[in-house]
Amino acid sequence: MIYIVEDDDLKLEKLNSFLSSQLPNHHYKVGGSYQSGLRLIEGETPDVVILDMTLPTFDRAPNAREGRLRPLGGYDLLRKLQLRKVDTKVIILTQLVSFGEDGKKVSFSEITERCRVEFPDLFVDSVYFDQGDISWQISLLKLISEINNV
Repeated sequence: MIYIVEDDDLKLEKLNSFLSSQLPNHHYKVGGSYQSGLRLIEGETPDVVILDMTLPTFDRAPNAREGRLRPLGGYDLLRKLQLRKVDTKVIILTQLVSFGEDGKKVSFSEITERCRVEFPDLFVDSVYFDQGDISWQISLLKLISEINNV
């Protein structure tokens, strides 16, 4: 089972299309925010979580608030999973090169290293998503295959 926590519809569409073509026998579930991702993962622990780094607090709904944007929502979710001792593997998939707000920004490589150090049992690696390039697909498939021994 693979869970995807992603709020960007275009990125999610590309990711779903890629995964269903490359791993057609896997089952997928999607959460669009920090809260729905957490509920999903705690409800039934997946083998792999593909996690965006910047997430809204709640899912988007017509005429409803989505809560504040969490620039490090993926990092926050990793902290919560570690605290609750959830046994899964997490791959960050992001299209941003820096995260955070104003003077507290961290780079892609800095957040990757921070996750490696702080979440050694959960965090696998980070993949940079660029819809005009296929390198993210190659990297992501390799990581998922290593986790699942496919």
